[in-house]
Amino acid sequence: MKKTIMLAPSLALMSVMAHADVTIYGVFDTTMESVSAKGATSPGKNVASTSRVNSNSSLIGFKGYEDLGDGLKTIWQVESGIAMDTGGGYFATRDTFVGLSSATAGTVQMGLLTGPARMIPALWDLNQGTTGIGMGGAIAGKLGNLVFVDPALRAQSTFAPANGTGNTQMQLGPFETRTRNAVMYTSPTWHSTSASALYAPGETSTSSHAYKAEASIKYDDGATYASAAYGRLDTGVDDNAALSQSAFRSLSTARAAAFYRFTPQTRVGLLFDRMEGQLTTAGAASLGGSTLRQNVWMANGSLGITTNGKLIAQYAHAGELTGGSPATAGHGNAQYYELGYEYSLSKRTILKAIYVEVRNGASANYDFGIGSIGGVADGAKPRGIALGLRHTL
Repeated sequence: MKKTIMLAPSLALMSVMAHADVTIYGVFDTTMESVSAKGATSPGKNVASTSRVNSNSSLIGFKGYEDLGDGLKTIWQVESGIAMDTGGGYFATRDTFVGLSSATAGTVQMGLLTGPARMIPALWDLNQGTTGIGMGGAIAGKLGNLVFVDPALRAQSTFAPANGTGNTQMQLGPFETRTRNAVMYTSPTWHSTSASALYAPGETSTSSHAYKAEASIKYDDGATYASAAYGRLDTGVDDNAALSQSAFRSLSTARAAAFYRFTPQTRVGLLFDRMEGQLTTAGAASLGGSTLRQNVWMANGSLGITTNGKLIAQYAHAGELTGGSPATAGHGNAQYYELGYEYSLSKRTILKAIYVEVRNGASANYDFGIGSIGGVADGAKPRGIALGLRHTL
């Protein structure tokens, strides 16, 4: 009798899920790594070689829909990050939303969302799941790492420096991270082309005019992919705001990417991103100009060498910041290299090995986007070797 009572809730839940069209999914991605950041401009600020296990972007998710008739559906999703390296997790910290979807009218979502600007490098990046120390967010979208120094921009970014817990750390700019309090519309696909737009009011800002807005257009016919997006983040601060509030009135990005698939395993691609920050009066006095700009371009390619194995390679160049003082310009300059190999044991399980290096200029201190080291000093060169396994549920 006791066993029957204990089993009843589980059986009832299974029954509800079966009738509610609920899908449970997940990704378990873990690598064994050796990382360092040596060659710092100032002596004594190197990060020695460290061995670690990285959870990358492992996740568990639940999603479902309700058919409302006439081609209209209610859709929802709750996605959470999980720490494969230390245990535990972070509930609903990934794309989590509710919305309506129609084959003829498009899709509307509300919640924590991947916006159009973030989607471009996510689809373009060669690393499975756009994760790990090799992902291109190492130098892209950071405006010379100033987004992590400024209070308002840092609040809109993902910045988790090393804290001694052993958990995966991340340093992603405001257009590389998910957008909170967001509403997004995605059009139906017409002749391989679709468009999307996102708006998020600045609910966490003390100003009523803070917001984030993005829009993009995408073409994908199976062989050719091309996309362009524009995003703007208004910090909500006035022009006379103190540096303790923000040095930036706004931050914008204009980016475009394309790649061509020769085979499912072989492709080549290019990406370009131009960021621009409009400064307050105090920001201009501190950084030496009213507007800061930076161009970042990237190239990548994969080559299938066996039925299940492929080589991957990515390169990126971050140009100097323009519009500010000579000292400010030096914060932007860096190069990024990745070389790796992936082997598919099955449709859901992949073995991978990569080498990554970020070559910072004398005044730059970029870190890895995901799996950041922490404490990278000016001029240091973060390097990493990762061997791991990725399984998709």
